Amino acid sequence: MNSYPIELLVQHAPLMFVAGLDVPPAERDPFRPLILRLREVLTSRPKGLIWDMNRASAFNILLVDKNVRFPPRKVISPSEQNAMNPHPHSPLSPLIPTSPLHPDGLIAPVWVRKHVELVPSVYVLFLKLWESPPPLSPLEGREQEMEEERKHDQELATELSQRKRTLAERGIKLTAVLLASRRLLDDPGLDVRLTFIRKQSSLDARAALFVLSPVSSNELQEFVKSLTEALREPSIEYYTAHSKRVRRKRNKHSSSAYSGYQTSAVATTRASPLRPIGWTARYEYKLATFAEFRVEEEVARKHYEDCWNILSEMFNSTTLLPPRTKRWAEARVLADSLNIKVYKFYLYNSEHPLALAFFNKHIRRYCELSKGWGMGEETFEYWSWLARQYRILSELLEIALRSGMRLPELVPQIQDDRPVPQLGQEASPAPGVNPSTVLQHPGYYYLQAARCTEERLRRFKTIEEAEAAHPSPLSQSPAFNNEKKVDHWELILELYSKAYEHFKRFAAGHTRLTFFVAVHIATTYHSSGKHDLAIKFLERIVKVYHKEQWGLVLKPLLGLWYESSKQLGDIQSCIRLIFERMFASNAAESEILAQDLLEILKTTKPSSASEPLVITLSPVENIVPATVLFYESQAGIGVSTPFQLHIATSTSSCLHLIPFSSLTIHFSDNRSPTIINRSISEGKQQTIRLGDLGDDENACQSVDCAFDFIPGATTIFYGQVSSSSAKDITITRLTLRVQQNDWTIDINCDVNPLPNAEPMWLVSPEPNTKFIPLRRTDTSIVQFRPAPHEFKVDIRHQGKALVGEEYPIDIIITSQDSRILDITFDLLLQPAEDDTVHYISTNEERTTSLLRGITFNDSLEPLGATQRTIFLNAGGTGSRILDFSFQSRTRSPASQGYSDEAKEHLETLVIDVVEPIRYSSQVTYSPSRLGLPSSFSYFSQLGEQAQTILEANVTLMIECTAECKLEVAEMKWTSMGSSRTTLLDSSLSPDSAGDLIEWRSGDAFAVDASIGIKPSEEPNDKPVETRLQSPVRLDVLWRRADNTHPNIPLATTAILLPELYPPQLGLSVIVNPPATAKLHSPFTLSIKIRNSDPLLSADLSFSLEPTDAFVIAGMRAGRLPLILPDTEEALSFNLIPTIVGVVKLPLFKVQRVEVEDSSRSETVEQTRSSSSTEIVPTIDERWNAVDRLGRNVHFYTSDGQARAEIDLSLWLAILVLA
Repeated sequence: MNSYPIELLVQHAPLMFVAGLDVPPAERDPFRPLILRLREVLTSRPKGLIWDMNRASAFNILLVDKNVRFPPRKVISPSEQNAMNPHPHSPLSPLIPTSPLHPDGLIAPVWVRKHVELVPSVYVLFLKLWESPPPLSPLEGREQEMEEERKHDQELATELSQRKRTLAERGIKLTAVLLASRRLLDDPGLDVRLTFIRKQSSLDARAALFVLSPVSSNELQEFVKSLTEALREPSIEYYTAHSKRVRRKRNKHSSSAYSGYQTSAVATTRASPLRPIGWTARYEYKLATFAEFRVEEEVARKHYEDCWNILSEMFNSTTLLPPRTKRWAEARVLADSLNIKVYKFYLYNSEHPLALAFFNKHIRRYCELSKGWGMGEETFEYWSWLARQYRILSELLEIALRSGMRLPELVPQIQDDRPVPQLGQEASPAPGVNPSTVLQHPGYYYLQAARCTEERLRRFKTIEEAEAAHPSPLSQSPAFNNEKKVDHWELILELYSKAYEHFKRFAAGHTRLTFFVAVHIATTYHSSGKHDLAIKFLERIVKVYHKEQWGLVLKPLLGLWYESSKQLGDIQSCIRLIFERMFASNAAESEILAQDLLEILKTTKPSSASEPLVITLSPVENIVPATVLFYESQAGIGVSTPFQLHIATSTSSCLHLIPFSSLTIHFSDNRSPTIINRSISEGKQQTIRLGDLGDDENACQSVDCAFDFIPGATTIFYGQVSSSSAKDITITRLTLRVQQNDWTIDINCDVNPLPNAEPMWLVSPEPNTKFIPLRRTDTSIVQFRPAPHEFKVDIRHQGKALVGEEYPIDIIITSQDSRILDITFDLLLQPAEDDTVHYISTNEERTTSLLRGITFNDSLEPLGATQRTIFLNAGGTGSRILDFSFQSRTRSPASQGYSDEAKEHLETLVIDVVEPIRYSSQVTYSPSRLGLPSSFSYFSQLGEQAQTILEANVTLMIECTAECKLEVAEMKWTSMGSSRTTLLDSSLSPDSAGDLIEWRSGDAFAVDASIGIKPSEEPNDKPVETRLQSPVRLDVLWRRADNTHPNIPLATTAILLPELYPPQLGLSVIVNPPATAKLHSPFTLSIKIRNSDPLLSADLSFSLEPTDAFVIAGMRAGRLPLILPDTEEALSFNLIPTIVGVVKLPLFKVQRVEVEDSSRSETVEQTRSSSSTEIVPTIDERWNAVDRLGRNVHFYTSDGQARAEIDLSLWLAILVLA
């Protein structure tokens, strides 16, 4: 940016003059530290900022003297001094002869400098407020001190008044800051003094007078911030007034605006006054500048852009701005500065596409204009200007990025679901981004500037050579002479270096452009004669290109490196680069390289004659394209296997011109390399037999034969190799040795197969050569392996496993080998699909997943066998997958160690697991056979243990589902720890333990159990269904009847009894009649009234209705005593049957009396009338079995449906016999 005046590029901020901060010479001055800190804070903003992120609140603050003088506002032109009504103008106006713009200039940098440095918008004056010394005594009078204060305040007000009058002529705001001590701030008369000073000096009431005392640094920062915020509005008003004045002048000139001028190709030398269009451009620039001072960026950008458009129109006419004149040069500088201003304002608002679009617009427009000025693309001036534009853009972006600006992110756009075009219709364009319209990082534009500078140098050299041959007036022009003084190479290197740094910074995984720039840097160093620096860059670039195998890209770089090495006299590098350049050279180039090599070997000597010069070529530079073929992919240890080495030279190869003395073959193992000495013979064979090269212990050291590398031919070396141990062998490297005079050079070349080439094996050598294809994936390597271990794995088991048992699996290994084998195996139990817990075990270890290193009892002798048993315990049904991995080793008899690597054999076993026993259950509920306590004994039994109130009758049906026979050793009850339930009795015999029972598939077994249910200790007031755990479970201990493995423990199948849901029986009448009765013989009928409700008592009345079938003795009706919760009452009647047969018992009816609201009844009659009755159900105890919902199981099914064809003839009936 140094190419343009800084005044035209700087970011404008309102100018503030600060006076009165001269540093006091006295060290003990109380205000000296405050003044020093004020000067530091006020001048903290750097001067001449091109990019300012804090421009909205910034002031350009200058420290000036109190007696600073401003430049004159208006002067009268000498031609109008004698006029009646002279019109004064600015000293910088084109109308003033002494102005640098007279008579037709547009804008001079000095005008911008006037508003940036010479004329402020606000003027801040720091003054010390006089303070009287502290009184010696409180009784001392202050009349004399007050007079002194008034005198000093009057002088201070007079000074401010004079300064305000001077500044008011220019519209500049005056603000006074009075420095006072902290003692003075506490003076109650301070406000009176300040009011007096303000009125006497005619200061404004707003933002005109401040008082500052010595404060801390943070408080001082806050004071300066509040001062600038208060003066922001007056400064804006100042520049607004300037804008209004300029706008009035522009409107006056708009009526006579420029409409058209002659465009003559010949520039006039006579100076003419500034045309109206020039005045319009001048006013637009001023309006833009004042808007920028006001931080109205959108307005400023629009005026700058209008000024740029007017200048572009003026450049159309060579009459207005003749080329290569002073005004023309000034206008070009102004246009370039306007371009920078406009796209900078776009960048401020993150409008990156618009900024780049205007930059490109400026480039295109002035490139077109340059052709009419005689400064087209064929001139160095054109490229100099273009490089300057790109460099300025780069520098501005660099400054902006350091200040926090972010570049746009180039993310790929998501492909939307566009409809498929119909036949004959064009498809809609795919979304994308044009890279030329996207703002890049600064490195891209530095690169453009460097390339333009290279073109500038090329054009200048062309013109310079033409001028040297045929001189013209151009050689005497200032532009040509100035161009001679330019160090073009230094400038190009500077631009490329900056581009390189930015490309590295913004690489983000894309390093290809970084190397592209590095290549240009190396080329520039080479062209400028700095060959050592060129080689430094080329080394790094070529190293990466070698690794990435960019063959065609390497060719020019190696040539450049070769030329630089020649210039530096680095002989060894030249030799190395000659061989590296041979890979991509044509026949003529290869011949020249070979001649250069022979010339170097003849005319020079190595630095060390004892050690050879070793050159290692990268795979992409391989001058000996060799392919290795092994006929067999695998061979036994100690067995020779054939191989062939095919070296196919290209038609442009120059290897036949180089005096090779030997070819060395390096194998991948530790054997000594095989040296093929090149013998002198007239006949050169293309197929050379090497014979048996031996193994790694007895390798053949050298072979003598005649061979040559004829261009376009293939030389084939064939022989055999072997190995004494197990390994993979291939040929890794070839070394060609050149011996000439004192030079010994070894060229190492990697062996790489030709891409996409089918390997062809030579089966018949010369003269009748014949090839066959090798159809393998990798023919360049042979594997030497020992003979495989021969053994057979037999895994035996008993079909399906049963849940819960230790299921034996026998692994039998049978040897078919002549060697002693040690075999171990790993066993992996795959997880079950339903996450069931299972495990596998041996005698020593148990795991749920993996068993490692399981050994057999003995080594496997030749043709012998060994066995090992493992056990599987499956926790549930399904399939279990077991993966076996058998490792075998051969044992050496001499050292009892292992002679080879372990061999692996894999087996997979799938075992189905089924349940051995299937069972079902049924539960019914009935009242407790022990009965409930009566109401009379209820309170006496409160402290005793709760008795059973309900019985659950559980029936288990057990069926054997195993396909094999089971031996059941025991069936026993195991407690489950329930507090409310207890096992009363069951059908299991306690004496059956120890007796083996054999179960076959399909055998069934029934078990009945009676479980007592106790009442809850904390009864609930709401009817909630209760869920209780059964007190016991049934354990069945069993094993397979046909088991052949000893000491297998019994398996246990746990049968869980169902959960109990006792029903809420409530109040019931239970009739227990005898099975039969004899005619005319009395019998007793027992009746129990049971209240199973845990909360409510029952008030009951009963009646026994008469019938002809029985004679009843006893009270037939009456009222029962109050039945408390969980109690019962018993009644008995004597009956004499009078009829033979099945006779219904007399109807026994019990009613429950419920009083609705007895508190409001005054008489017995009212109480009886307000009560209601409820009939209590009567139940035959012989059919008293219910489900969880209280439904009688004899009358209802489990789903609540009534049973069909129910015989109710015996319900509450008795059989009477004669």
